[in-house]
Amino acid sequence: MSNTVSLQAILQFNLSTAVAAQAVFPTTAFPVAGDHFTSSVFTVPTTAGGTAIPLGGVATPGGYLFVKNNDATNYVQLLTAVSGTAFCRLNPGEPAVFRLDAGLTAPAALAHTGACEIQFLLLDA
Repeated sequence: MSNTVSLQAILQFNLSTAVAAQAVFPTTAFPVAGDHFTSSVFTVPTTAGGTAIPLGGVATPGGYLFVKNNDATNYVQLLTAVSGTAFCRLNPGEPAVFRLDAGLTAPAALAHTGACEIQFLLLDA
């Protein structure tokens, strides 16, 4: 039997007068082959080119990634690698969850203006 990851999401856009749009993704379980994960709080510096996200025991990071920018002021970009291409921007307090492409083996992060603390959970592919 394979391992599973469960995901639930709600994205709601509110106007001042009413809810304008909403998408609800009910809790759904997906099979995953890997059995390693790393979960941490990591301080992302403003170092040019970004800093590698510590993978811990995750040898194949093509699995799901949950990340939240805990900073109240500055934004963070996620990169394909150190000095790689930005593929996600997290404004202050914003979270994101997605599956990494199998070719993305060393994700990195870059804080802007000041160092930012991120919380993340990375699953094996």
